[in-house]
Amino acid sequence: MAHMPRPQLTVVHPTDPAPQATTVHFAETVRTVATIARRGGLVAPVFRAPPRRVDSDRTIRRRRGAVPVVSIRLVDRPLAAVQSDVIEGVAVANDLSDERAVRFRRAAWNALGGDDRRAAPQPASPVAGPHSGSAQVA
Repeated sequence: MAHMPRPQLTVVHPTDPAPQATTVHFAETVRTVATIARRGGLVAPVFRAPPRRVDSDRTIRRRRGAVPVVSIRLVDRPLAAVQSDVIEGVAVANDLSDERAVRFRRAAWNALGGDDRRAAPQPASPVAGPHSGSAQVA
């Protein structure tokens, strides 16, 4: 029997830290997620930065008869965290049920070009087919 060399394991360390959120990233994220929300018949809340509370990354303010206001801290936060807060802001503002929230999160992450597995803690059917060309909340 011929001797097979043992595979070498290499530990890979990321050379670049996670991209930090900027106001441009925030605006693009809000625009994209709000479009997905409206297509799904949801209310797109007003977004602003930063929250008035300095100890919070995300807050939501509701007033009777007004659109909810979601405030998100951008400074010293990874882009993925800010994107997640925008998506959760829409889900919370619309009081989405578990199933509908999962579908919305999946559609939003797909629209952002992200990995929707982090948004779906339980199995759920896809909102749009892989070749449908758009992501919508059912």
